[in-house]
This record gives sequence, C-alpha cells and structure tokens, in this order.
Amino acid sequence: MAGARAEPLFRPGARQVFWTLLVGYAAFYLCRANVDAAAPLLEKAFGYDKVRLGALSSLGTIAYAIGKVTLGPLGDRLGGRRIFLLCLFGSVVASLTIGAVAGAFSLLLGVVVLNRFAQSGGWGGLVNVVSKWFRRDHYGTVMGGLSTSYELGNVCALVLSGVIGARFGWRALFLVNPLLLALVGVVAFFTLEGRPATEEVQAEAASTEDRPRLGEVFAALAQQPAFWFGLGLSFLLTFARSGFLAWTPMFLAEVTGKVQGGIVKSAIFPAAGVVSALAVGRYSDRLGPGRRAPVMTVMLALLTVAVLVLAHYGTRSAALAFPMIGVCGLMLLGPYSLLGGAVSLDVAGKTGAATAAGLVDGVGYLGGSLAGILMGFLAKRWGWAAAFYAIAVAALLGALLAAVWSRLSMRRAIG
Repeated sequence: MAGARAEPLFRPGARQVFWTLLVGYAAFYLCRANVDAAAPLLEKAFGYDKVRLGALSSLGTIAYAIGKVTLGPLGDRLGGRRIFLLCLFGSVVASLTIGAVAGAFSLLLGVVVLNRFAQSGGWGGLVNVVSKWFRRDHYGTVMGGLSTSYELGNVCALVLSGVIGARFGWRALFLVNPLLLALVGVVAFFTLEGRPATEEVQAEAASTEDRPRLGEVFAALAQQPAFWFGLGLSFLLTFARSGFLAWTPMFLAEVTGKVQGGIVKSAIFPAAGVVSALAVGRYSDRLGPGRRAPVMTVMLALLTVAVLVLAHYGTRSAALAFPMIGVCGLMLLGPYSLLGGAVSLDVAGKTGAATAAGLVDGVGYLGGSLAGILMGFLAKRWGWAAAFYAIAVAALLGALLAAVWSRLSMRRAIG
C-alpha cells in the first residue's frame, strides 16, 4: 500500500540474535578450515599423497551430507538453538582429537568424518532460528548477511591457520582452533535466543498438535518445483565450492612455491564470497521470493568463463591464478549462498526451514564429496588444469539448470 511504513529488518532482540549467529557460524570454520590448511603440512610430515588427502575431504563431506539430512529435521523438532550449540561443542571435541591421532591415517580419517558430521547441523539450526525471528520479504537480505559467516569464517580460519601452522606446526591447528571455537560457544550459550519471547510465539511453541510431521513437510516440499531445482543446483555448486576450498591451498602452494603463502592467499576465494553473498541476497529480495533464478543464471554463466580461464592460463601463471580464484569466488558463492538460505526459507517458511536447508545442503554435499577424490585424481594424473575443467563442467550445467528454472518461473508468473 502506498505510504505504508516498511517493516524494520530487526525487531527487538533480533539484532543480538543476528550477530550471535553470524559470529557463531563463522567460528565453526576454525575446526573445518584447519583440516584443509593442514593438508600440505600433513603431506610433508607423514607422506600422505593427494589421493589420501582427497579421501579426507570426500569422506568427510559424505558424513557432512548425511548429517545435513538427519540433523536438519532434528533441528525443526528440538529447536534451532539447541542443535546449533550441540553441533558446535561436538566439533570442538572432535577437532581436539584430530591432533592426537593424525599420525595414524585410519584414525585420522575416522575423526575427520566425526568432526564433519558434528558440524553438519549448525546451518540448519541457524536457518530455523532465522525463520522465527525475521519476515519472509527479508529472507534474502538476512540470509545474505549470515551467509557471509562461512566466507568470513573461512578467510579468518585460513589466515590464522597459515600463521599457526608455519610458526608452531600442524598440531597447533588442532589445539588453538578448537579452544577458540569453544570460547565462542560459551558466549553464544548466553546470547542466542531460539525464538522471540512474544505471546504469539509462546502459544505456537506450546502447541504440538498443529506442528507438521516430518512426512507432511517432505510432501509439501516435493510439490514445489523450486525445491527440486534447488537440489540439483546445490549438488553442482557444492561440488565446485568444495573443490576450490579443498584444493586451493595446495594448488597455490605449488604454483607460488610457498606453503604458507599459498594457504594465506587461498583466502581470496571465500573473501570474494562475502561481497557476493551480501550483494546477491539483497538484490534477489528486490526481485521477490521465488524469483532468484535469473541472478543465479547470469552469475553461473560468468563463473564458467572464469574457471576456463583459470584452467587454461592460471595454472601456468601464479600472477593470474590468484585474481582468477577471486573472480571464481565472486561468481560462485553468491548463488551458492541463496540455495541453503533464502531459497530454502522461500519453499519451507517457518515450519520446515531446517529440514529444507538440511535436504538442500545434504544433496549438495553429496556432490561436494566427489570433489576431493576426483580433483585429487585428476590433478595427480593430468595436472591442475584437468581438475579445474571438471569444475567448469559443473558450472556450465548449473547455469543451464538455473536458466530453465528462471524460464519456468517467468512462465508461472505470467500465467
């Protein structure tokens, strides 16, 4: 209605919740990026080759996918705050254990898998909390802001891990990082509220009869084309993102000839994603819920071009590799942030937000699980160019799928 006042983004108490979720989820990466950053150090310390290190990434990602599917619905039942904190402290324990068993590869693999499973429910818990605190027409802006958490967290964790690893060795990565995450968790325990304390919400919380069953949530999601497009895009984009995150530190270390410099410079990828997530989330809100596909189509087409340039030229030039990885992060991580955030909230609303986010992310990380082993194999057999060509294929397929979704959405809007 003309002249009506716009609803504020932050209701009373929401600002504190937003910042707690942002910092809290960013801190998860202290106990995730340390494993990727340790890869070149573990290779030197124990002789682990790229295939074994790729297995750490891929099997850990499979565990993450399984956890997304199982812990996401649990977040809707137990509440986002509870599952968020349980996963955080579970990751602290697992990461501390990694430092004690890293010399035995089978034990290392098992604990890395447990760590990734423990972390898998954190995002679903976050999305559940957002669904209770924010309006539908603000989902893109809010989730765009919160999606910077995993990029900011990755940047800070990679830089910190590069410094710690170079000065104190790989074991310090699995002592300092989890202790810092535990400190953040203690603060979040006191500052994170799962839902607004209003009479309306309290009545909703007290009523279990009207709460949808898991099967009903699945059935409602299955009827929405956007959910299925989201699953397909999540598979492809998580493959691309996981490939960059897992292998960029080692790729840049080899291209530049400097291990610490390669680890620190790899932060350009998630750093570019911070800018992308903020811009794409806010702009997609202007298009309206359910109409985010056109933005994704354009950016994924540009991503395809950027990855091809990186594969063909960047693998032979350290000077070109660094900025092109930044461009890839800019084009990829904005669309990626929409899938597990605003798109999941668009299709699920308040009743199944964690479930939808868990399913979208879970299918995505099945795709991501292929990146570690496949790219490790391709890089070992034919070089880094072959590994990046695999990402280019995924980006192209994602652009085509988003284009079909965009076309279908336009037809539905006209019809």
